[in-house]
Amino acid sequence: MTKKGFFAVAAVFALSLAGAAASSGTGIDGLFRKTLPNGLEVFVMENDSAPLAYVEIAVRAGGVSQVPENAGLFHLYEHMMFKGNSRYKDQKSFMAAMNSLGVGEWNGSTGVDRVNYYFTVPSDKVRDGMEFWSLAVRSPNMDEGELEREKGVVLSEIRGDYTSPAEIAYAAVSSKLFPSCPWRVDSGGNPHAVENATVAQMREIQEEFYVPENSAVFVGGDVSHEEIFRFAEEIFGSWKRSPRAQAGVVVPPKNVSDSVVKLVYPNETTSDSFVLAQYMLRGPDGQCDAGDTYAADVWSEIARSPDGLFKRMMVSNEKLSIADSDYVGAGYLTARASGRISFSAYMKNEGNPAEKADEFLRAVTVDAVGAMQEPSSGFTSGIDVVERRLSDSRVYEFESAEGVLSGISGSFASCGADYFFGYDSCMRSVTEDDIRSFVSSYIAGKNGVLFVSVSPSVFARYEKDFRDGGFEVVTAENAFWWNSEGK
Repeated sequence: MTKKGFFAVAAVFALSLAGAAASSGTGIDGLFRKTLPNGLEVFVMENDSAPLAYVEIAVRAGGVSQVPENAGLFHLYEHMMFKGNSRYKDQKSFMAAMNSLGVGEWNGSTGVDRVNYYFTVPSDKVRDGMEFWSLAVRSPNMDEGELEREKGVVLSEIRGDYTSPAEIAYAAVSSKLFPSCPWRVDSGGNPHAVENATVAQMREIQEEFYVPENSAVFVGGDVSHEEIFRFAEEIFGSWKRSPRAQAGVVVPPKNVSDSVVKLVYPNETTSDSFVLAQYMLRGPDGQCDAGDTYAADVWSEIARSPDGLFKRMMVSNEKLSIADSDYVGAGYLTARASGRISFSAYMKNEGNPAEKADEFLRAVTVDAVGAMQEPSSGFTSGIDVVERRLSDSRVYEFESAEGVLSGISGSFASCGADYFFGYDSCMRSVTEDDIRSFVSSYIAGKNGVLFVSVSPSVFARYEKDFRDGGFEVVTAENAFWWNSEGK
């Protein structure tokens, strides 16, 4: 589940609309939003507990926007943003300007659905902070020499992933779960594309994605929303829409194959004493299935309950050798076009691990999913308590203006900002029938990816059993889509 929620749940239900500005339109005390004529969304969270202001700019882009030829270039573009712009000629000047603002912490990140840049400044420097990011986003230098140097930095990060067991596992599963477009969930990128990147390609990304109608500004802390809106119009108002702006993306198929894809990974970080099994399927996507994500989140919370039916069923299956409920998991991850459902278990390495993995798959897809669809099983009993717990948990996730705005930023990228503001009421309206409908639509009868991680020594002993059982062996050489396809 992505971060979605409120500064305080109590603020939602106890809000006095008369005490909030009429232009707020958010239903949350102290939180204001406005859309400029050029399409830029601006969000302000007032919180005067400290004389600081958080400033973020987010762009709907990243892995989800990629094609094979530019996979990794959004990551490279993020790096190039720090190399100077129309006011600050190079990285040294750029960093000096940031230091002069009194920035304590700053960062930029490229994910599957979003690229964002953010820092915290003294509140009396908030206008300068907003202008700083405006210059970085709207007028980056994209110097050819700097581009060549920065390629080496990005390539070293990609090569680091190539030797990371966690990244190898992620890449292998992603290539099977999204066989038509694995590059769309690989925000790190394709080293061959990065090596051949040009300034012209960087400018194409700028014209198509770094545009106001695809971006949002978030400001929070000891600030006034009226003043921030005025600053936004002064600083960003001249930012022109682009005729080349990219809107939606093509959503990959939900059923990944005619049968379950089975993978085994001889993983040096896996203990000889355990077998890790994961079963992953495609879930609802924020761009086209947002209405189903609420049931997905409630289902996820129910399935994760330590004393819930799912965990009890898995632990009581003696063939799985699961110590207790802490070693079983299930969940759903919200994303714009790459929603995922997952089941997992750490099983004691007793007996044949290939057979144990198949039993795990059967226990999930037959026993557990069957119970989830059966009204009399009790899987959804206590749904009101679960929904309340899910709602209350966000109180602690959003204890600061930065936390609230980070949550909106995530929703802005994956489902649209309105999703954030309506989330709680929609989630609390999910019924038991909605949960069963979700299971029927996205899990029951659908084919996903079974991924099994064992130690190299365990794999060596049972390699024939895995291969005879239809498992493909994962290696660093075949895990990454760009390597296996020779791109």
